[in-house]
Amino acid sequence: MTAAVIAELDERSLILALQEVTEDLAADVAPEARPMDRDEAEALLAALLEAGGHNGTEAADLNGVDQYAAARRLLVLLVEDPATADVVRAVVAEPPSDTRLGTDLAVPAVVVLAGVVGWLQTKIDVRIKRKDGKSEFEFRATKAAARAGLLKELAATVVRLWNGPPQQ
Repeated sequence: MTAAVIAELDERSLILALQEVTEDLAADVAPEARPMDRDEAEALLAALLEAGGHNGTEAADLNGVDQYAAARRLLVLLVEDPATADVVRAVVAEPPSDTRLGTDLAVPAVVVLAGVVGWLQTKIDVRIKRKDGKSEFEFRATKAAARAGLLKELAATVVRLWNGPPQQ
């Protein structure tokens, strides 16, 4: 049912809902483990993709992607994931209005990027080491009992979020 509700959200409500969900997910992440900006978040995803056996540039540029479709796919993924489902259900049951999150709508690509990073951080520990203006990322599959191939699965999911399901 919630996937159907997500499909019916107008673009503004969709982005506001994803923004609120992302903020809720980020509340559980230490500030030093969060990307500082969009460039660092894109670098984090590229590093994850490479660790998962994909080309690191596959999910780097959201500008050529239908950002609203990616946002819908992400919200559906989040509502189907037991680790994030309750947060999404609560937000989608009563979608945020402009008065709850301010009047400026964030750039959809930034919200999707932040949402993907927030979701990843429910699955794996991400450590960011910053030195001399460069960032290095370390991924630790210590959340719950991590199965073999987790990084590969996460990387494939990120690619599907950007590009949609594989064409038949």
